[in-house]
Amino acid sequence: MKTKLFICLLNYLFIGLLPQHAMADTISNNNYSINVDKINTNPQPSPQPQVLGVSHMRNKTFTTGHNYTVKNSKDSFSINLSQDIIDYGILSSTNPVLRTSRIAFNNPSAGAEILTFENHPLQSSTNDRIQNTSCDNGACTPITAATWTNTLTYGFGYRCDSNQPDLCDTQFIHADYYKQYPDDSINQEYQLLLLSQETTGKETAQITDKVNISGTQKTGTYYNSITYLAIPNF
Repeated sequence: MKTKLFICLLNYLFIGLLPQHAMADTISNNNYSINVDKINTNPQPSPQPQVLGVSHMRNKTFTTGHNYTVKNSKDSFSINLSQDIIDYGILSSTNPVLRTSRIAFNNPSAGAEILTFENHPLQSSTNDRIQNTSCDNGACTPITAATWTNTLTYGFGYRCDSNQPDLCDTQFIHADYYKQYPDDSINQEYQLLLLSQETTGKETAQITDKVNISGTQKTGTYYNSITYLAIPNF
């Protein structure tokens, strides 16, 4: 039972889904040169920051005019995950399994946000599914979090925790509150996972994924992919 995580990074002039290996690229003109190093999305043996940055500035300014001067930006933006595959092991009915992973990112000067979505609910090769949780009262959605403690409530969901105020959705201040991941297979909108207004420094959060099955769940290996879309603020 596995969830595979992918990272998507946007940094000012770049946006894209990162495959397992992304090669370097360079864009330049008379005023600047922007180099993107090779990006490792499957770091071994320990995670490496995924960094897109501006380097090798040729001039001290991009451009000037009678009333303004635009100076070089020294911002950098990096993000990393503690793991890129989550293995839930062998599941048994009414015995929820929880797995945690950590996200860390360095902020550009205006802060940043991370959106998330899944390609589909946990699914087997025969298209059997573990549906996303509706939580104990049936209120869970990709937007709304709710209590999920009942072992007879089945499905797949997540929560977010951080020691840094307001980084995660404030609904998660309640213990045992979970949400669904937005389902890209039915065109649900990507949802905000983390929002930082910090101007400098490193932000970290813990993501807890939870899965619980009924006694009628068909045997098989279930999987999906979770994408994190990191966007610096302007």
